[in-house]
Amino acid sequence: MTTVQPVNRVLPGTPEFTDLLDQIRSGAKDRDLNDENPFDQVNALKRAGFGTLRLPTDLGGAGFTVPQLFSTIIDVAAADPIVAHIFRTHFWFVEERLRTLAGEERSEPGNGTPDPRSRQWLARVVEGKTVGNAFSEKGSNAVGSLVFNTRLLPVPGGYRLTGEKYYSTGTLFSDYLTVTATTDHDSVAIVVVPADRDGVRLVDDWDGFGQRRTGTGRTTFTGVDVAPDEVLSDTPYDAPPVPTVQYASLQLYIHAVVAGVLQTIVDDGVELLRSRTRSFSHALTESPVDDPLYQRQLGELASTAYVARAAVLDAAGAIEAATNSVHPTIAGAPNADLAAEAQLKVAKVKVHLDAVAPEAATRLLELGGASAASRQRNLDRHWRNIRTITLHNPVAYKARVIGQNLLHDTPIPANAYF
Repeated sequence: MTTVQPVNRVLPGTPEFTDLLDQIRSGAKDRDLNDENPFDQVNALKRAGFGTLRLPTDLGGAGFTVPQLFSTIIDVAAADPIVAHIFRTHFWFVEERLRTLAGEERSEPGNGTPDPRSRQWLARVVEGKTVGNAFSEKGSNAVGSLVFNTRLLPVPGGYRLTGEKYYSTGTLFSDYLTVTATTDHDSVAIVVVPADRDGVRLVDDWDGFGQRRTGTGRTTFTGVDVAPDEVLSDTPYDAPPVPTVQYASLQLYIHAVVAGVLQTIVDDGVELLRSRTRSFSHALTESPVDDPLYQRQLGELASTAYVARAAVLDAAGAIEAATNSVHPTIAGAPNADLAAEAQLKVAKVKVHLDAVAPEAATRLLELGGASAASRQRNLDRHWRNIRTITLHNPVAYKARVIGQNLLHDTPIPANAYF
């Protein structure tokens, strides 16, 4: 964990933000090649207020809409998909705090439980603090079952947290960690603790071939003290699911990173063709940059990137509509139909991108020929990053749910992994 200075916001769309992205982009290839953590780049975004973009202006944020946020995520991912991915859980945390805050403002007797702590946590976000995750575990429990071996047990004055998590994306760069745990009364709790608290250990052991420096390693908790006000939720296992779009946001974030990589593939394709000084004796033109076959292939890559961005932003618009809606009986929850529509749109984005994005990363290499395989060029990182991040959830299950819903109006799985 690193300490940053108070936020000095740099808004996306300004020359200053463009310069910041250029700085992040300039070393992305070599950081991946040399297996270096992007601490400086993450801290630069923290100082620029990247983590506050969704906060309303009266709370110290930029007041961005959901589509505006995802457009910016794509731009950051185009500069460096590793850096963009690190903030994924942070934005989920912000959205959850905004949701509970909205529930507090809309609440009526019997209409939900207000959470006055949301303003306190959002104030820390304004200070430049970010939040990572320690959710997933290895073992026999089904993914998404919300049954965890990590335990949160009561002790005098609070609780004690013990367990081990895996795939803890962003923790290495974060100030706070959100943790899921099983309680002593058949429920799942979400707690938030400082990343440097006694008993917390961050292990940078993620060994994936892509998205390598996202801090996606183990996190262990050994008798970690948890104060009562650090327990964000405590939900019985048999509680009926509440409509939400936060899970859809978590999934769409992955697709926004893929869309950013696709944009970089286009930029690298342009650079590749312009840098080539010779072609084959049987080519259509002497100069590769003038070859109509290469021009067509580059145009197809650009079209793939364009559609990817458009699809992500359309799904983001559906999330925005659901976020701004009001459930008739549950404060802070969106309209169930709008939430389902958003989830389905996000799933459709994944089904499409999982098919076309790895192929685009492969076809980029064809624009450069054998020299494109140079280790120093490191162009294979695009395929590695895309393939790794698209493995987060099985695409076959997404496609099947879409089909089931169309045929039978089957409900969408109510967990964070869909």
